[in-house]
Amino acid sequence: MKFGEFNVELLSDGFFSLDPGACFGIVPRPLWSRSFRENGNGRIRMALNIPLIVGRDYSAIIDTGIGNPREDKLSKIFEFSKERDLISEMRNFADPESIDFLIHSHLHFDHFGHSLDRTENGPLFRKASLVAQRKEFNGYRRPIDFTKGNYRSEPDVLRKAKKLTVNGSARITHEISVILTGGHTSGHQAVVFRNGDHEIIYMGDLAPTAFHVKPSYITAIDTYPIDTVTMKKKLISKAIRDHAICIFNHDVEIPSAIISGDVGNPKIEPVQL
Repeated sequence: MKFGEFNVELLSDGFFSLDPGACFGIVPRPLWSRSFRENGNGRIRMALNIPLIVGRDYSAIIDTGIGNPREDKLSKIFEFSKERDLISEMRNFADPESIDFLIHSHLHFDHFGHSLDRTENGPLFRKASLVAQRKEFNGYRRPIDFTKGNYRSEPDVLRKAKKLTVNGSARITHEISVILTGGHTSGHQAVVFRNGDHEIIYMGDLAPTAFHVKPSYITAIDTYPIDTVTMKKKLISKAIRDHAICIFNHDVEIPSAIISGDVGNPKIEPVQL
């Protein structure tokens, strides 16, 4: 989709699966089962939808998927399916070596997978700054018991990487800003891209699928669930007011949509990005 002088492409890094208890928390089965079907292992298929923003002066991607993890146990648990790959798809639109920003909603393994990729000549994203909240970098380096299973920690590699550390909500470029939300993790952030009258909101795991847009529908993985609900209401209100396109990073069927109605009972209108 064309946004002024920018092109925005929605790429994929494949799929994985989650236990419905993790995905839907306390939402009753009769509600989520209308929209989702379990596979033979009793799990829900999740997408890895990744926006690529390419402009005249800079380019950025928001989150980097699962990557190519070598841990067989992790692959078995989450049933990784890599028939699509972020790097392969990205090369149709931009050279990874030319990307300026890797903007992360947070650093869980399914959002940070390709960020530390290396080639024989050094980092794959050799030019890019890794953008995340200071709280999130700290959570990656020193996870607590509740979160350590969600991080593939490579502290030595991360220490050498080029980082742009953010403290709170901030503007990254003229068009891109981040909003500290907390909730899913203490350093989780939403990403907003705005150019002219067009706006995209990437909510990260505050609303991983369109189903999760309803404020009380949150995952069981959220470290601070009350913060998730509070900030999701604010983001949904902004999306409705701004007529923004929202990207749902884990939704297989509805990767992007416009939200209408009201915060307590939002309506989803899928759009093609």
